[in-house]
Amino acid sequence: MRSLWKIGISGVCIAAISAASVVWWVRRERAIEWRKFSEAASETRARAEQGDVTAEFKLARIYYEGKGVMQDYREAVHWYRKAAEEGYAKAQYNLGDMYYRGQGVPQDYAEAFRWIQKAANQGNAKGQDALGYMYCNGQGVPQNYTEAARWYHKAADQSDASAQGALGYMYSNGQGVTQDYAEAALWYRKAADQGDASAQHALAYMYARGQGVPQDRTEARRWYRKTADQGDTSAQHALRLLSTRSSAATKLRYLDLLLFFFLPGLWFSLDFLLPGRTLRDWRQAAITLLGIILLSYAGLGLYGIAHDDMRHSPYHDAFYLTKRSLLGVGLIIIITGVLTAKKKISRTETQ
Repeated sequence: MRSLWKIGISGVCIAAISAASVVWWVRRERAIEWRKFSEAASETRARAEQGDVTAEFKLARIYYEGKGVMQDYREAVHWYRKAAEEGYAKAQYNLGDMYYRGQGVPQDYAEAFRWIQKAANQGNAKGQDALGYMYCNGQGVPQNYTEAARWYHKAADQSDASAQGALGYMYSNGQGVTQDYAEAALWYRKAADQGDASAQHALAYMYARGQGVPQDRTEARRWYRKTADQGDTSAQHALRLLSTRSSAATKLRYLDLLLFFFLPGLWFSLDFLLPGRTLRDWRQAAITLLGIILLSYAGLGLYGIAHDDMRHSPYHDAFYLTKRSLLGVGLIIIITGVLTAKKKISRTETQ
């Protein structure tokens, strides 16, 4: 009993020492990291005080993020303003953003617009996107969808994902531009490819409805899944709904193949086994061939349903060309049979 008690005490002591060691190590690493940031902040301040505009901008960022110094939005604003007044576009945008959010200064949309416009006029993509947003929502400036679309275009052309998604929305709803679903889908895709969750959701919706793109539930599911993986609950709901509809559509496709291709194909291909039938008769041979074609078409159709990703396969074209060819040959056999039967009836009536 005493041995167990001693083992227990020893275990607790070892665990306590291990935990203390981990805490000490973490604090030591943080202290080292803080020291490095603090030294970098001191060096940056020295250069900023000498009028280096890049250092002024970096020092503002340091105060904004609180790396190596205590976080201080007012100091960040102070240094952003210095760099902004010297025409540094990134500082102008960040200063405008702080006025927009009310960080370190009283919230002021008009002042935010003034600084963001300066950055946008210098070609700053974030500034152009923000200016489009402010025009769109009438913040700091009268609402103007046409101007919003113009600035969104400028930022989108610089591959700004936020602006691309916003431009997709404006084309989709006809705000400031002529409504154009194809153009909306194009800009949504550009933003979606960069991981923008809102654009991914919108693109999925367009594929599900067939707006601006061919209706494609597989693509819709793919894009909904991407945004659902980022925690979008509405996308998760859309995925469940799409899966339910897809399941019903798949059952109908199975039923169509069964009733119109598989069963007739099975009957025609085995018809020559009935008494008095022979493959030496060209009509019987044609019926048997038609049955084999129908069975082959049904088989390929079932494979296509089971492998819905076939459209993304390098063998996509060959697969669907084979299906169409089988259908074409089958139709030729049926038409030939009908015409032959008509001629035979006509001869009988003449006699």
